[in-house]
Amino acid sequence: MAFDFEALVGHLYVVGGRSLSTQPPGMLVEVAPKKAARGRELDTIFVLVTPSGDVTAPAAFYDQMANLAAERYFNSNGGVTAGLRTVFNSLNQDLVDHNGEGKRHYEANLVCSVLKDNEVFLARAGAGVALYRHMGEMQPFPTDFSNDEALYGPPLGVQPVPDIKMTRYGVMQGSRLVMSDSRLADLDMGRMTAALCTNEIADVLAGYKEMVSSQVTLMAIEFVPPETPSPASVKDARSSSRAPSTSAPLPSPVTAPTTTETQASAEEAAAPSRRVNGVLVAQLKVIAGAISLFFSRLLGNFSRILDRVFPPPPEGKRGWFRTSTAVAISIIIPIAVVILVAWFGLSSTDQTEFETCVGNATKAANLARSINSTDKAGTLAAWDAVVSQTNKCDKMRPNDPTMLSLVREAQTVKDALFQIDRRHAVTLKSFQNANLTRAVLQGQDLYVLDSQNQLVQRISLKTNDDGTVEAASSEPMAALRRGAVVGQYRVSDLIDIVWSDDTTQITALDKQGLLIQCSPRFRQDCQVQKLLRSENWVNPIKMELWEGRLYLLDPGANQIWRYDSTGGSFASSPIEYFSGDTRPQIQNAVGFGIYSSGTTGGSVFILTGDGQTTKWLGGKQTPFVYAGFPDGQQLAGADSFYLNPDPIGQGLFITQRSSRTIFETSLSGTWFGSYQVYEEDNFAALNDVVADANLQLIYALSGNSVFMIDQKHPAQ
Repeated sequence: MAFDFEALVGHLYVVGGRSLSTQPPGMLVEVAPKKAARGRELDTIFVLVTPSGDVTAPAAFYDQMANLAAERYFNSNGGVTAGLRTVFNSLNQDLVDHNGEGKRHYEANLVCSVLKDNEVFLARAGAGVALYRHMGEMQPFPTDFSNDEALYGPPLGVQPVPDIKMTRYGVMQGSRLVMSDSRLADLDMGRMTAALCTNEIADVLAGYKEMVSSQVTLMAIEFVPPETPSPASVKDARSSSRAPSTSAPLPSPVTAPTTTETQASAEEAAAPSRRVNGVLVAQLKVIAGAISLFFSRLLGNFSRILDRVFPPPPEGKRGWFRTSTAVAISIIIPIAVVILVAWFGLSSTDQTEFETCVGNATKAANLARSINSTDKAGTLAAWDAVVSQTNKCDKMRPNDPTMLSLVREAQTVKDALFQIDRRHAVTLKSFQNANLTRAVLQGQDLYVLDSQNQLVQRISLKTNDDGTVEAASSEPMAALRRGAVVGQYRVSDLIDIVWSDDTTQITALDKQGLLIQCSPRFRQDCQVQKLLRSENWVNPIKMELWEGRLYLLDPGANQIWRYDSTGGSFASSPIEYFSGDTRPQIQNAVGFGIYSSGTTGGSVFILTGDGQTTKWLGGKQTPFVYAGFPDGQQLAGADSFYLNPDPIGQGLFITQRSSRTIFETSLSGTWFGSYQVYEEDNFAALNDVVADANLQLIYALSGNSVFMIDQKHPAQ
């Protein structure tokens, strides 16, 4: 029975005992896109992703998971249960792979439901729960809420095969479903039943809000026939997604019978949008007819005005205009009127939507300001909700001063909570279609490896009288690129670049074992040699030169290869740095460095993807412990490592792309600072950093650009 039911949907998002009007991260309601797989054309999916484990990811992480869940369901084949299994298995594998790469460890709870014809299918993994009211009976899912042992399962990202619980229920008018995190199971069942029996979906949410004392993420759904009018508290929508859809365009009303109506909160009526079937189709026809009638009358009145102003000429006399001119006027002027009226209408609509968005952002900010600063989790969640709302507004009207001010306020609160040093990122240089992954700073030259185009760029720096630095010029190093011919060899994909103090040359290494060294001033003055036993390498990622030796970090081989220099060349076979029966596990290493002065000269620091740094001397581990990190700033993941050997600025710099942060510590692991930038999107692809201790500047590579951060002066 097509077009049987639609869904009225609302959410309740309580943090620190206060209800936030913004949509919770990881919540999504989506109807089938136009090119959905066969058998999915009439389905609607409801998704709720919530955090699990000790580490909470950014809100966008859970939004992305929810969008992927919907996309993969509508692209899957087979029955509904097969489609849901595809969603859970694929998302679990994504998280397992992510965690296995040594990145910051994330886990997630997932609850999904699918409305298909006269049935609703439910599935969950982790600790999410649901409550379904149908024909006067209450059905807790996945089990009775008093059964704690069966209520909590392993979340996604923990084991190779997810533990999925599924069921299905019939649907009739007035059936209601609540999907939530595990906190729902702690509420009183009698009061929950009473709340589900109230008149409207807004009343349901209000009832649940009265029961929640601290925190909950909850979605409430009521199934209704298409002809049921929408309550005043409910808005119409095709999708609740905050991210741009990667699917095909949305279908027409004829091919997508099921719709959703999304309410902003239990306390506020949301702004209206669209409804696909039933009442909305009839309403759209009425509106379209009214518009057509309006323009028909408008053009008829205009025609009569023209007849009065320019009456037909007496018989035998010439009129005011030639026939062709009169015809042109009669066509052009009505078209201009129609365009003008449509423009005013669209302008007014856009302004209203933006003002509504700004109002919601302002309310969210007022709520965030009212939360006690001692409640760090609640404060952070509230201001994250503010930023999420401002992002919506920014899509409607980019760079609005009011929204930028709220974002800045959110950053200020976060900085105070977690002792973040925030700076402006100055763009030093950008390259077209590039991905800059390695940086080497030598004097007034900055060398960067572009892994996308497989070449090395040399940027000449200029220090101005006021102490500022700019890029005076840039040029590619002709011999340091894929496909270049140096001597009898052709260069392949480049692994890394370093500066050689012994030869005063920029040095690059490719995957075939070619070591190319070039003079910075004489670009054609390059030497090349092939390192022995490069076929034994597995996945080398970084090299270092220290006291005439070349060290190559190869996580794939769980080893550091050492090449000794003889007569100015590395002519011998590599030596394993780690030997013996007891060897470290560095398969997830992301970088390393060698400290080369003092009594501990030759100490090797290795950073792994989970954020841990170990210290080694002669292949034996020596003590190294992080200390002094503020609460909430502990390293739980890392992407790159830079050891600054400068005597006036010795230390370690560690980048964390997920939080867009640069951490600085001493050589012994004591926290010095955590740097973030106001323009956070600039660090979305943060790859590497180097530092100039004399000028107190940090050069950061992100995407196709080199950014510069001044450590001396906090931005005002």
